Amino acid sequence: MPFTTLRLSDRVSLIQETGVANFLRCNIWHVRGRDCDLVIDTGMGLSPLKDWVRRESDRPLKAICTHCHFDHMGSLHEFDCRLAHPAEAHIFAQPDPAAVVYSGDWPRIEVVSPDQHPEFKPESYRITPAPLTGYLDEGDVVDLGDCAFQVLHVPGHSPGSIALWDQKARMVFTGDAVYDGDLLDSLYHSEPETYRLTLERLRALDADMFHGGHEPSFGKARLSRIVDQYLAGGQVMGNVMDWYRDLRQTRPDIYAPQDWGRVPRG
Repeated sequence: MPFTTLRLSDRVSLIQETGVANFLRCNIWHVRGRDCDLVIDTGMGLSPLKDWVRRESDRPLKAICTHCHFDHMGSLHEFDCRLAHPAEAHIFAQPDPAAVVYSGDWPRIEVVSPDQHPEFKPESYRITPAPLTGYLDEGDVVDLGDCAFQVLHVPGHSPGSIALWDQKARMVFTGDAVYDGDLLDSLYHSEPETYRLTLERLRALDADMFHGGHEPSFGKARLSRIVDQYLAGGQVMGNVMDWYRDLRQTRPDIYAPQDWGRVPRG
């Protein structure tokens, strides 16, 4: 199967792209609404994502990318409604490898299983252009009919990073602004000082559940620990190749699906 789906609630499912290393695998979120559904982030695009989502829903789909990096935007072009922040619109339209951060050490890291995707060639992997059909910025609202998400502009990891905040349900989809792993603030368009402000802003939200762009979901207490560790100089991805070698020692089966169950980390 090209994907696996873990249903976290009646409204929210997590889709995982199989054959992608679990330290890089993007969390693809499917949020069901009365009038339409959201697909939040779209993985590397190794297999048709829209077809997979259609197995579960025939409602209109809005695809939202929290930011413009290769592991989050690979299947965005499949969707008729493509939304993200205007600061990164030019990258979605012309996603050359350096702009989407598939450059430097990343093509040298085994991020895709050669057994599950023998056709994948790291040196020739490219993102299909996906010009945005609309923009999302601070204060915008994405209405699904029976629930609504406020758009938060949360730059730092990238200039156009956004989060989606459901105040009523007290949950937020954060993309790579924060997740339960080593955070990345050293990319060509990252801004560490801005990132600190973003993390403090997310900590101030009255949210019970944080669904990140990678790794398991978590609660407010765990978020506070992540932020504290980052502000103290920890929880940061340093040199990519050194980080990768260290991580391989703790995750010997890097392509295994991750079954996180229904309860987020505290």
